[in-house]
Amino acid sequence: MVVWTGKESMTEEYASLIERGLHCQEFIVPVGNREITAMIASPNASHLDSDPVLLLTIGGQSTHLIPPNDQPAKFFWEHGHRVVSFPISFEIVADNALKLRTSASKYNVAIEMMRDEFLSGKDPFQTFINEAKAVLKVCIDRKWARPGRIVVTGISRFAYLAFRLMAADEQLNIGGGFAPVTDWRDLSEFNEQRNLKEVADLRLSLFAEKLAGKKIFMAIGSHDERANTLNCCQFFLDLNKENQKRGFDRTYVDLFCTPDPHHTCGDEWYQRGMEILLNWTIAKK
Repeated sequence: MVVWTGKESMTEEYASLIERGLHCQEFIVPVGNREITAMIASPNASHLDSDPVLLLTIGGQSTHLIPPNDQPAKFFWEHGHRVVSFPISFEIVADNALKLRTSASKYNVAIEMMRDEFLSGKDPFQTFINEAKAVLKVCIDRKWARPGRIVVTGISRFAYLAFRLMAADEQLNIGGGFAPVTDWRDLSEFNEQRNLKEVADLRLSLFAEKLAGKKIFMAIGSHDERANTLNCCQFFLDLNKENQKRGFDRTYVDLFCTPDPHHTCGDEWYQRGMEILLNWTIAKK
């Protein structure tokens, strides 16, 4: 069941999207015995593509329909396509905890809490996958999307989630990551746990087999010490090895090592990446 909250319930942060001419709808999605809230934003009918693609841009404490992480969404809207996003459960919990830990950054707190949840025997990654699948099911049921016309993207740790979702969902065949985390052992929040097998087993290279035959775009700074450029390159190599085993050529995976400093990705790479992802999707039509 989907419960519409209507324009009047939109928070001020989404008012700018409505002023931009976008049609925004907030909806409730059942996930097991609980519910999550998602938001879909579409161009007005006069600007909507005749066969719109749906972008799932992986959110954090909030959706990624608003700055500072709205670059993928803006590209899709400008080209006549829909975008959906939702706050991730463990990120919301971290955001609430941050109010009690004002000296820490929200990124550190979110990753630390996710780490602790994982090490306690829970699986926040599977929880996210279940949530994302439920959101996409509603989108398909409501005719906002159809299989084969869905793209998923993420930035930094959310790129990791995007690729894990792709590995777990056969209907998702096109996705991108910007400055992607590919191995949690690279992050300072895992300094004391990086020798644990269960942490090593989270690296994306171990999911390369399930990602074979899927179109993947990645961009990362040449000297990204946060997400580790070299491990991203290793993931790229492992993807190509799995594709080669199955008869897929090297055009299935694009990797750009950019001149951007530190753990950043310039707007030009978001523009280029989203253009590549959209073109891949349209070509499958």
